[in-house]
Amino acid sequence: MRTAAFLMTVLLWGIAAQASEPRFDDANIRASIQTLSSDAYGGRAPASPGEKLTTDYIASQFKRYGLLPANRDSFLQDVPLVQITADADAVLTVSGGTPLTLNFGRDLIVGTPRPQTTVALTDSPLVFAGYGVVAPEYQWNDYAGLDAKGKTLVVLVNDPGHATGDPKVFHGKAMTYYGRWTYKYEEAARQGAAGVLIVHETGPAGYPWEVVQNSNTGPREELPPGDAYHPLIQGWLSHEAAGKLLATAGLSLDELSQAAARHGFKPVALKLTANLTLHNQVQSIVSHNVVALVKGSRYPQQVVVYSAHWDHFGTKRGPDGKPQIFHGAIDNGSGIAGLLELARVYAQAKQAPARSVLFIATTSEEQGLLGAAYYASHPLFPLSNTLADLNMDVMNVYGETRDLTVRGQFMSTLDDKLQQAAQRQGLKILPDAEPEKGYYYRADHFEFAKAGVPALSIDNGTDYPGRPAGWGLAQRQAYTSERYHKPADVYEASWDLAGMRQQLQVLYLLGRRLADSDDWPTWYNDSPFRKAREAQRPAAK
Repeated sequence: MRTAAFLMTVLLWGIAAQASEPRFDDANIRASIQTLSSDAYGGRAPASPGEKLTTDYIASQFKRYGLLPANRDSFLQDVPLVQITADADAVLTVSGGTPLTLNFGRDLIVGTPRPQTTVALTDSPLVFAGYGVVAPEYQWNDYAGLDAKGKTLVVLVNDPGHATGDPKVFHGKAMTYYGRWTYKYEEAARQGAAGVLIVHETGPAGYPWEVVQNSNTGPREELPPGDAYHPLIQGWLSHEAAGKLLATAGLSLDELSQAAARHGFKPVALKLTANLTLHNQVQSIVSHNVVALVKGSRYPQQVVVYSAHWDHFGTKRGPDGKPQIFHGAIDNGSGIAGLLELARVYAQAKQAPARSVLFIATTSEEQGLLGAAYYASHPLFPLSNTLADLNMDVMNVYGETRDLTVRGQFMSTLDDKLQQAAQRQGLKILPDAEPEKGYYYRADHFEFAKAGVPALSIDNGTDYPGRPAGWGLAQRQAYTSERYHKPADVYEASWDLAGMRQQLQVLYLLGRRLADSDDWPTWYNDSPFRKAREAQRPAAK
């Protein structure tokens, strides 16, 4: 029965698509990526001159294509942020055993989420807290028996399932949200910890130490904390530095890591104390999401969302003291170029969609999905009237593929509809090619998902015609090691955008199908986001 319905849906899609097959323009895509990643834009940091250039460019393109401002009469949504720049000369001194000093940059990268000019750990007891996870659904509690108040926690990156590879432990090699650094900070805050330090390891983290350095130095943005508690200090230890710290306590990082992956692990007091003072420059800033609308003809109050982040890391001093521009051509000039092309196609379609389509270019994704988080808590359309978010982050510039992958496991009927759209294009949809890296939790769609809205982020395929097996995955891995969050992420005229056009075609068919139907995508029963959606839309239970 389900197969018959699936085939009928594909047939109907095929008939509709024959009447109007959108064309995506290589020249437009290239022009947007080149412009956004040019030296003049300075790396597109929030609240920099590059932000004004970027948001003006995106808004002007929306206006040029005939879209409506989505925030009353404005294409901009203000996003208030606190910008905190920590002193890079900070050192962590460890006492109680052989004296140890860890230096900012080489050994650790730390900051504070608190908008204070000075924060300090003073004789804060150090505790190894395993993976820093409290997961009742997995009967796991790394904080069992621990009063974390005033203490500084050392925790491992990723989650116990990755370490064991056992699919019965969490999700095995596939990272859950419990493995993300954002979760570990959040849980440490809930436990009242004074500080939290995540042990970096390239495999479980999904990126090398250089990415941690580039992503967490210089100005950092935070949403205003309000009354929420935050640790004084949060950040990363290099794997080597963590080994030294634990050796000072007479312990082995390898042995503790093995113990932390076993059920029933209990936190280990290191009988050491941490001292660290951070001097910060603090200022309130206002950054912006850029928002535009194609108004629906029948149900204008209901929206399908397309999103992509416009920000990157700006310009920073390199090891030689000279300024380095983090151009962000692929991350995420490519996503914004795709967003603009989709906006053009929708706006120029002969027939308006039945439901509205909202295009959001978010700010401060690189700082922790902040623009998307702000939108999710201050939506321009009620989330109960928001069907889905379809996100673009790091698009395919390597050529045509036979498949596409999706960031995250299949958790909602949105994925089923994506498969149908892909089949219309002769493409297969495969699960996340690198689930151990937790990509589902690393892009803006995740903030919509947490808020209950079905969401996905499209990713590159791996099967490239004319290329040997494994070539596509090798390109992804080379990008991560050589370009990701580095100045080397620059535009290249040699890029083959056929694969990106495929992605946009599938996203258009999916979004248009949602916008023209009466369907409401739903989370599957075992999805962690289902309850939030049911609270928004009780009638949909």
